[in-house]
Amino acid sequence: MMDMSTNVLDAIIQLRRAVARMGALTFTGDISGRQAAILREIGACGPVTQVGLARATASDPSALVRILDDLETREFVERHRSESDRREMLVSLTAKGRKVLGPLSVAHKRLADATAAALTGDERRVFVALAEKIRSSLSTRVEGVSMAKGVDGQR
Repeated sequence: MMDMSTNVLDAIIQLRRAVARMGALTFTGDISGRQAAILREIGACGPVTQVGLARATASDPSALVRILDDLETREFVERHRSESDRREMLVSLTAKGRKVLGPLSVAHKRLADATAAALTGDERRVFVALAEKIRSSLSTRVEGVSMAKGVDGQR
């Protein structure tokens, strides 16, 4: 018999998969749900560092580079060195990238509505509060481990 912690984790994994499948149906065309989330984040923040974008979208930095390479090839984003810190790469939307934000926002709203359709307003508020509590707890633990390891990844 599984313990409650395993049940919670399994429920989160299954929910993530279901949302991803629904997202694949919602974000049709040439842009995946993951790419859409990244474009929407850049649109909301303006020029953002790749590191900041990875954090904001909970993306693995190496996976994000591949996604940005594709989006840059397709002229949705552009990257350039930061003037204040030449080690940092800034990512911003191109005119073509800004043009797709409207349709992406509509698709995102459809996905959000489909995701929450089975819940009442009160259930949605409780779900969001619980999800935020879990996210915050995990973020604190991840940051604690990162700080304990130090810059070079060693303890």
